Amino acid sequence: MTGRPRYPHTTTVDSARINYRLVRDAYRSLNRKKFQEAIAVLEKVLASGLGDIYVLLLLSVAYLYTDQFGKLARFITKMKEMNPSYVPLVQVEAFLKLKAASDRDEALRIYIELMAKYPGDAHVLRGKTLISDADDFAAFQKGARFQDFVNIPRPPAYLKTTGPARAYVGKLDKRGIRIIRGRRFPWRLTGRVLLLAVIGAAAVAGVWYLAGSGLLRLPGSFKKPSQDYESVDMVSVSGTEYDLVKTVKKERVKVFYQSARDMTDDFNRARKLIKAEKHNDALYILNGIYSSNVNFVVKEKADFLVRFVMNLEDRDFGEISCGVVNENKYRYRGYAVRWKGRVGRVRDRGDSRLLTLFCETTGGDPIEADVFLWRAVPGLATGSRITIEGVIADFLGKDRRMYVIARNVRLLE
Repeated sequence: MTGRPRYPHTTTVDSARINYRLVRDAYRSLNRKKFQEAIAVLEKVLASGLGDIYVLLLLSVAYLYTDQFGKLARFITKMKEMNPSYVPLVQVEAFLKLKAASDRDEALRIYIELMAKYPGDAHVLRGKTLISDADDFAAFQKGARFQDFVNIPRPPAYLKTTGPARAYVGKLDKRGIRIIRGRRFPWRLTGRVLLLAVIGAAAVAGVWYLAGSGLLRLPGSFKKPSQDYESVDMVSVSGTEYDLVKTVKKERVKVFYQSARDMTDDFNRARKLIKAEKHNDALYILNGIYSSNVNFVVKEKADFLVRFVMNLEDRDFGEISCGVVNENKYRYRGYAVRWKGRVGRVRDRGDSRLLTLFCETTGGDPIEADVFLWRAVPGLATGSRITIEGVIADFLGKDRRMYVIARNVRLLE
C-alpha cells in the first residue's frame, strides 16, 4: 500500500460545494474569534481558484483582527476593483475611516454621506446614531466595536454552484486529510514543463556567464526595473471636492496648511517623487498631509498613495535612525529603513516569527520595535545582533510602538 493514497474517491466531486463548505466553516471560525484558523482555510480556498469577493471580505476581516494591515489594504483595493458598491466593503471602509477620523465632525460627515447613497442600510444609520450620541468622542472612537458598524452576511448560496465539477482523491497522513486533484499523473504536461525548465535554465546560465564576463555590461545598464505608476497619475486633488483644507486650531493637527494651494503643491510634489522612485521622501509629505487639517477625501487619497508605496516590491532602504523616526512617528508610516540592533524576545507564529528589536540609536538608549519575519532565519536567537531591511507598517498600541515588516535580515555576530 506504500505510495498509494488512502481513502480514494473515484466519483466526481463538485469542487464548488467543497469550497462552499470550507467558506462556511471559515465564517463560523470568525464568529468564534478563531481568526488564524479562518485565515488558513480561506487562503486555501483562494488558492484553489475561488476568488469571489465574499471570500476576500472574510479574509479582510480576519486580517483586520490579526493586525495584518498590509494584506488588509491589498484585499480592500482588490474588492474595490471588483465591486466598489459592495455594501459590506463600504461598511468596512467607513469603520476604518471612523477609527482614523480626527474629530466627531469628520466621522459624522463620513456616515451622513453614506446615508445619502445607502438610505436603507441599517448599519450605516446605526453608525451615524452612535457617533451623534457619544459624549466623549475620543473614548467612543477607541472602543468602537467592529460588529456595531459592519454586517458580515452568511455565505451566499451561489457559491455552491461556482466552479466546474472535478475529480478528487483524498489522502490521510499525519497532517490530516489532503485533497489531490485528478486521478492520473499528467505525464505529458510534466514532460513539457521539464523541457521548458531545462531550456530556461540554459538561457539563464548563458546570460549569467555573459554578464559575469563583462560582455553584457554597459554603462547604466543595471538599473532597477521601473514600477507601474499608472494609478499614481489617476489620484489627484481639486477644489471641487468640498473645502480641501478645513479651518481648525493649529494645535489640533500635526501639520497645518494655510491654504489649499499649499497642500495641493505638496500633494503633486509627492506624486512626482513616487514616480522618480524617491519613495521615502514622498511618504514624508503624504503622511504629513494625512495628519493635517485637510478634509477626509484628501486624507483618503493620501492614504491610498501611502499604501501604494508600501506594497511596492522594489524599494531603497534608507539609513534614517530609528531615534529620528521615534520623535515624529506620524511622518514615517511606510518608510523603507535599514536598522541595526539586538534581538530581544522571539515568538514563533508557524513558519514566521515576531521579534523584539532593540534598535541602535546615535548617542541614546536603544528603542524597541516589533519586527515581523515571514520565514525563520538560521542562527537567529535572543541576543543576536542583526541588520534588518524592512518597511514600517504602522505604529501600534498606546505607546505607538513601531511595527516593521522585514524583507532582509543579516546576522552580524
